[in-house]
Amino acid sequence: MNELLTRRPDRPLPPGTHERLRAELLSAIESEPARSPRRVLAPALAAASVLAVVAGLAIGVRALQDDARPAAAGDPVKPTIRALTPAETQTLRGQCLAEANRITSKSLPHPFTDYKVTKAFEFTDVKDPRVVTTWLIGSGIQRYPSVPKGVPDQSHPGYWLCSRTAGGVISESSIRFSPGARLSGSPMMRIARNAGVYTKSIARITVQAKGEPVTDALLIDGFWFAPTLGRTGWGPYDSGDPGFNDFVVRGYDANGTLLTTDHGIDPTAAPITCERVMVTLPNGDLSATPKTPIRPECREYRWPS
Repeated sequence: MNELLTRRPDRPLPPGTHERLRAELLSAIESEPARSPRRVLAPALAAASVLAVVAGLAIGVRALQDDARPAAAGDPVKPTIRALTPAETQTLRGQCLAEANRITSKSLPHPFTDYKVTKAFEFTDVKDPRVVTTWLIGSGIQRYPSVPKGVPDQSHPGYWLCSRTAGGVISESSIRFSPGARLSGSPMMRIARNAGVYTKSIARITVQAKGEPVTDALLIDGFWFAPTLGRTGWGPYDSGDPGFNDFVVRGYDANGTLLTTDHGIDPTAAPITCERVMVTLPNGDLSATPKTPIRPECREYRWPS
Protein backbone atom coordinates (compact mmCIF):
# COMPACT_ATOMS: atom_id res chain seq x y z
CA MET A 1 0.00 0.00 0.00
CA ASN A 2 1.34 3.68 0.63
CA GLU A 3 2.48 3.79 2.99
CA LEU A 4 3.14 4.20 1.96
CA LEU A 5 5.66 6.31 1.17
CA THR A 6 7.85 7.14 3.73
CA ARG A 7 9.45 10.36 4.02
CA ARG A 8 12.39 10.27 6.34
CA PRO A 9 14.39 7.16 6.93
CA ASP A 10 14.54 5.59 10.32
CA ARG A 11 17.07 5.75 13.04
CA PRO A 12 17.99 3.16 15.70
CA LEU A 13 15.08 2.76 18.09
CA PRO A 14 15.47 3.06 21.86
CA PRO A 15 14.92 -0.06 24.01
CA GLY A 16 11.26 -0.95 24.29
CA THR A 17 10.18 1.15 21.33
CA HIS A 18 9.52 -1.84 19.07
CA GLU A 19 7.04 -3.29 21.53
CA ARG A 20 5.34 0.08 21.95
CA LEU A 21 5.03 0.50 18.18
CA ARG A 22 3.64 -3.00 17.86
CA ALA A 23 0.98 -2.22 20.47
CA GLU A 24 0.10 1.00 18.66
CA LEU A 25 -0.19 -0.85 15.37
CA LEU A 26 -2.53 -3.42 16.82
CA SER A 27 -4.61 -0.62 18.29
CA ALA A 28 -4.62 1.16 14.93
CA ILE A 29 -5.92 -1.93 13.19
CA GLU A 30 -8.83 -2.03 15.60
CA SER A 31 -9.77 1.64 15.61
CA GLU A 32 -7.87 3.17 12.69
CA PRO A 33 -7.75 6.77 13.89
CA ALA A 34 -6.78 9.18 11.17
CA ARG A 35 -3.17 10.30 11.21
CA SER A 36 -1.60 13.32 9.69
CA PRO A 37 0.06 12.79 6.31
CA ARG A 38 3.38 13.83 7.78
CA ARG A 39 3.32 11.11 10.41
CA VAL A 40 1.97 8.44 8.12
CA LEU A 41 4.19 9.12 5.21
CA ALA A 42 7.20 9.81 7.00
CA PRO A 43 9.74 8.08 8.87
CA ALA A 44 11.24 4.86 8.20
CA LEU A 45 11.84 5.32 11.87
CA ALA A 46 8.86 3.04 11.86
CA ALA A 47 9.83 1.28 8.68
CA ALA A 48 10.47 -1.97 10.43
CA SER A 49 7.12 -1.89 12.12
CA VAL A 50 4.66 0.88 11.25
CA LEU A 51 5.26 0.87 7.52
CA ALA A 52 5.15 -2.88 7.46
CA VAL A 53 1.55 -2.79 8.57
CA VAL A 54 0.30 0.33 6.85
CA ALA A 55 0.06 -1.47 3.58
CA GLY A 56 -3.64 -1.97 3.13
CA LEU A 57 -4.77 0.34 5.93
CA ALA A 58 -6.52 3.64 5.47
CA ILE A 59 -4.44 6.81 5.50
CA GLY A 60 -6.04 9.68 7.32
CA VAL A 61 -6.10 12.92 5.36
CA ARG A 62 -7.13 16.09 7.13
CA ALA A 63 -8.62 17.91 4.16
CA LEU A 64 -10.88 20.92 4.53
CA GLN A 65 -13.32 22.58 2.18
CA ASP A 66 -12.21 26.04 1.11
CA ASP A 67 -15.41 27.92 1.99
CA ALA A 68 -16.58 28.00 -1.64
CA ARG A 69 -13.82 30.40 -2.61
CA PRO A 70 -12.17 29.08 -5.78
CA ALA A 71 -8.48 29.83 -5.78
CA ALA A 72 -7.84 29.20 -9.45
CA ALA A 73 -9.49 31.24 -12.15
CA GLY A 74 -9.64 30.36 -15.83
CA ASP A 75 -8.60 27.18 -17.55
CA PRO A 76 -5.84 24.99 -16.14
CA VAL A 77 -2.34 25.80 -17.36
CA LYS A 78 -0.80 22.38 -17.79
CA PRO A 79 2.89 22.44 -16.89
CA THR A 80 5.20 21.50 -19.73
CA ILE A 81 7.68 18.69 -19.17
CA ARG A 82 10.22 16.68 -21.07
CA ALA A 83 11.36 13.12 -20.49
CA LEU A 84 14.95 12.69 -19.36
CA THR A 85 17.32 10.86 -21.67
CA PRO A 86 18.62 7.44 -20.54
CA ALA A 87 21.94 9.03 -19.59
CA GLU A 88 20.22 11.82 -17.65
CA THR A 89 18.00 9.29 -15.93
CA GLN A 90 20.98 7.22 -14.87
CA THR A 91 22.72 10.29 -13.46
CA LEU A 92 19.62 11.33 -11.52
CA ARG A 93 19.14 7.80 -10.18
CA GLY A 94 22.71 7.78 -8.91
CA GLN A 95 22.22 11.11 -7.15
CA CYS A 96 18.96 9.94 -5.59
CA LEU A 97 20.45 6.66 -4.35
CA ALA A 98 23.43 8.43 -2.82
CA GLU A 99 21.26 10.97 -0.99
CA ALA A 100 18.78 8.32 0.18
CA ASN A 101 21.64 6.26 1.58
CA ARG A 102 23.16 9.31 3.29
CA ILE A 103 20.05 10.08 5.31
CA THR A 104 19.05 6.48 6.01
CA SER A 105 20.18 4.70 9.16
CA LYS A 106 22.51 1.73 9.08
CA SER A 107 19.59 -0.62 9.73
CA LEU A 108 18.30 0.10 6.22
CA PRO A 109 21.46 0.51 4.13
CA HIS A 110 21.35 1.41 0.43
CA PRO A 111 17.57 1.68 0.01
CA PHE A 112 15.96 1.50 -3.45
CA THR A 113 18.98 -0.06 -5.19
CA ASP A 114 16.75 -2.76 -6.68
CA TYR A 115 13.96 -0.36 -7.72
CA LYS A 116 13.52 0.10 -11.47
CA VAL A 117 12.95 3.59 -12.87
CA THR A 118 9.55 3.84 -14.57
CA LYS A 119 9.59 7.59 -15.33
CA ALA A 120 12.01 10.48 -15.12
CA PHE A 121 11.09 13.96 -16.29
CA GLU A 122 11.65 17.65 -15.68
CA PHE A 123 9.55 20.78 -15.85
CA THR A 124 10.76 23.12 -18.57
CA ASP A 125 11.25 26.89 -18.51
CA VAL A 126 12.05 27.06 -14.78
CA LYS A 127 14.84 29.49 -13.94
CA ASP A 128 14.84 29.64 -10.14
CA PRO A 129 17.52 27.18 -8.91
CA ARG A 130 15.55 26.58 -5.70
CA VAL A 131 12.49 25.24 -7.51
CA VAL A 132 12.02 21.48 -7.82
CA THR A 133 11.94 20.69 -11.52
CA THR A 134 13.00 17.06 -11.88
CA TRP A 135 11.32 13.90 -10.64
CA LEU A 136 12.12 10.21 -10.74
CA ILE A 137 9.52 7.50 -10.18
CA GLY A 138 10.71 3.97 -9.47
CA SER A 139 8.96 0.73 -8.59
CA GLY A 140 10.07 -2.27 -6.60
CA ILE A 141 9.40 -4.29 -3.47
CA GLN A 142 9.32 -2.56 -0.10
CA ARG A 143 11.12 -4.84 2.33
CA TYR A 144 11.70 -4.57 6.06
CA PRO A 145 15.00 -6.15 7.03
CA SER A 146 14.54 -5.88 10.80
CA VAL A 147 10.96 -6.64 11.71
CA PRO A 148 10.15 -6.46 15.44
CA LYS A 149 9.40 -9.74 17.14
CA GLY A 150 5.74 -10.63 16.83
CA VAL A 151 5.14 -8.47 13.72
CA PRO A 152 4.95 -10.56 10.52
CA ASP A 153 7.01 -9.63 7.49
CA GLN A 154 4.74 -7.69 5.16
CA SER A 155 6.97 -6.86 2.21
CA HIS A 156 4.88 -5.47 -0.62
CA PRO A 157 5.13 -3.66 -3.97
CA GLY A 158 5.90 0.02 -3.69
CA TYR A 159 6.89 3.17 -5.51
CA TRP A 160 9.93 5.34 -4.89
CA LEU A 161 9.94 9.05 -5.65
CA CYS A 162 12.92 11.38 -5.73
CA SER A 163 13.21 15.01 -6.81
CA ARG A 164 15.89 17.54 -7.72
CA THR A 165 15.91 21.32 -7.93
CA ALA A 166 16.77 23.33 -11.02
CA GLY A 167 20.05 24.06 -9.27
CA GLY A 168 20.94 20.37 -9.21
CA VAL A 169 20.30 19.70 -5.49
CA ILE A 170 18.33 16.61 -4.44
CA SER A 171 15.17 17.67 -2.58
CA GLU A 172 13.23 14.51 -1.76
CA SER A 173 15.21 11.28 -1.97
CA SER A 174 13.24 8.65 -0.10
CA ILE A 175 9.50 9.02 -0.60
CA ARG A 176 7.70 5.67 -0.60
CA PHE A 177 4.13 4.95 -1.59
CA SER A 178 2.40 1.66 -2.27
CA PRO A 179 -0.54 0.52 -4.39
CA GLY A 180 -3.60 -0.48 -2.40
CA ALA A 181 -3.57 2.61 -0.19
CA ARG A 182 -6.93 3.86 1.04
CA LEU A 183 -7.09 7.61 1.47
CA SER A 184 -9.52 8.48 4.24
CA GLY A 185 -11.42 11.76 4.06
CA SER A 186 -10.12 13.17 0.78
CA PRO A 187 -9.59 12.01 -2.83
CA MET A 188 -6.11 13.52 -2.85
CA MET A 189 -3.16 13.60 -0.49
CA ARG A 190 0.17 15.38 -0.13
CA ILE A 191 3.33 13.35 0.30
CA ALA A 192 5.59 16.40 0.05
CA ARG A 193 5.05 20.16 -0.17
CA ASN A 194 4.94 19.84 -3.97
CA ALA A 195 3.86 16.27 -4.71
CA GLY A 196 1.18 13.78 -3.76
CA VAL A 197 -1.38 11.28 -4.96
CA TYR A 198 -4.92 11.65 -6.30
CA THR A 199 -7.86 9.43 -7.22
CA LYS A 200 -10.22 9.37 -10.18
CA SER A 201 -12.60 12.08 -8.95
CA ILE A 202 -9.79 14.65 -9.19
CA ALA A 203 -9.17 16.30 -12.58
CA ARG A 204 -7.13 19.32 -11.55
CA ILE A 205 -4.82 20.17 -8.66
CA THR A 206 -3.35 23.55 -7.82
CA VAL A 207 -0.58 24.43 -5.40
CA GLN A 208 -0.23 27.86 -3.86
CA ALA A 209 2.73 28.93 -1.76
CA LYS A 210 2.14 31.61 0.87
CA GLY A 211 1.99 34.99 -0.84
CA GLU A 212 2.47 33.47 -4.30
CA PRO A 213 0.15 32.91 -7.29
CA VAL A 214 -1.51 29.57 -7.96
CA THR A 215 0.50 26.92 -9.80
CA ASP A 216 -1.14 24.05 -11.67
CA ALA A 217 0.22 20.61 -10.87
CA LEU A 218 1.04 17.87 -13.35
CA LEU A 219 -1.21 14.83 -12.93
CA ILE A 220 0.37 11.57 -14.06
CA ASP A 221 -0.27 7.91 -13.18
CA GLY A 222 -2.06 8.75 -9.93
CA PHE A 223 0.70 11.10 -8.76
CA TRP A 224 0.76 14.89 -8.94
CA PHE A 225 3.79 17.17 -9.03
CA ALA A 226 4.17 20.95 -8.95
CA PRO A 227 7.22 23.09 -9.74
CA THR A 228 7.60 24.93 -6.45
CA LEU A 229 10.37 25.66 -3.98
CA GLY A 230 11.77 22.44 -2.58
CA ARG A 231 12.90 21.38 0.86
CA THR A 232 16.64 20.61 0.72
CA GLY A 233 19.37 19.93 3.25
CA TRP A 234 17.69 16.99 4.99
CA GLY A 235 19.52 15.59 7.99
CA PRO A 236 19.61 11.87 8.82
CA TYR A 237 16.99 12.17 11.55
CA ASP A 238 14.78 14.95 10.19
CA SER A 239 11.14 13.90 10.28
CA GLY A 240 9.32 16.88 8.83
CA ASP A 241 9.38 19.84 6.49
CA PRO A 242 9.25 23.24 8.27
CA GLY A 243 7.72 24.79 5.15
CA PHE A 244 5.02 22.17 4.63
CA ASN A 245 2.24 24.39 5.93
CA ASP A 246 3.29 27.28 3.70
CA PHE A 247 1.57 25.56 0.77
CA VAL A 248 -2.15 25.15 0.11
CA VAL A 249 -3.25 22.39 -2.27
CA ARG A 250 -6.70 22.32 -3.88
CA GLY A 251 -8.35 19.55 -5.86
CA TYR A 252 -11.09 20.08 -8.48
CA ASP A 253 -13.31 17.73 -10.46
CA ALA A 254 -13.73 17.75 -14.27
CA ASN A 255 -16.37 20.50 -14.00
CA GLY A 256 -14.05 22.81 -12.09
CA THR A 257 -15.82 22.29 -8.77
CA LEU A 258 -13.58 22.54 -5.74
CA LEU A 259 -13.68 19.16 -3.99
CA THR A 260 -11.05 19.38 -1.32
CA THR A 261 -8.43 21.68 0.15
CA ASP A 262 -5.30 20.77 2.08
CA HIS A 263 -4.18 23.69 4.26
CA GLY A 264 -1.41 21.74 5.92
CA ILE A 265 -1.23 20.10 9.28
CA ASP A 266 -2.71 21.72 12.35
CA PRO A 267 -0.76 20.31 15.33
CA THR A 268 -3.50 21.47 17.69
CA ALA A 269 -6.31 19.67 15.86
CA ALA A 270 -7.81 16.62 17.50
CA PRO A 271 -7.32 13.37 15.56
CA ILE A 272 -10.22 12.16 13.46
CA THR A 273 -11.55 8.86 14.73
CA CYS A 274 -13.63 6.78 12.35
CA GLU A 275 -15.47 3.83 13.82
CA ARG A 276 -14.90 0.63 11.89
CA VAL A 277 -16.36 -2.85 11.71
CA MET A 278 -13.89 -5.73 11.82
CA VAL A 279 -14.64 -8.71 9.59
CA THR A 280 -12.78 -11.95 8.97
CA LEU A 281 -11.96 -12.69 5.34
CA PRO A 282 -12.10 -16.22 3.86
CA ASN A 283 -8.32 -16.53 4.18
CA GLY A 284 -8.51 -15.73 7.88
CA ASP A 285 -7.18 -12.17 7.63
CA LEU A 286 -8.94 -9.31 9.37
CA SER A 287 -10.39 -6.41 7.42
CA ALA A 288 -11.93 -3.20 8.71
CA THR A 289 -14.71 -1.27 6.99
CA PRO A 290 -16.27 2.05 8.08
CA LYS A 291 -19.54 1.90 9.96
CA THR A 292 -22.55 3.27 8.12
CA PRO A 293 -23.66 5.92 7.60
CA ILE A 294 -20.16 7.00 6.66
CA ARG A 295 -19.19 10.49 7.75
CA PRO A 296 -17.53 12.61 5.00
CA GLU A 297 -14.24 12.66 6.88
CA CYS A 298 -14.33 8.87 7.03
CA ARG A 299 -15.06 8.17 3.39
CA GLU A 300 -12.31 6.14 1.76
CA TYR A 301 -10.74 6.44 -1.67
CA ARG A 302 -8.70 3.58 -3.07
CA TRP A 303 -5.36 4.44 -4.65
CA PRO A 304 -4.68 4.06 -7.47
CA SER A 305 -8.13 4.36 -9.00
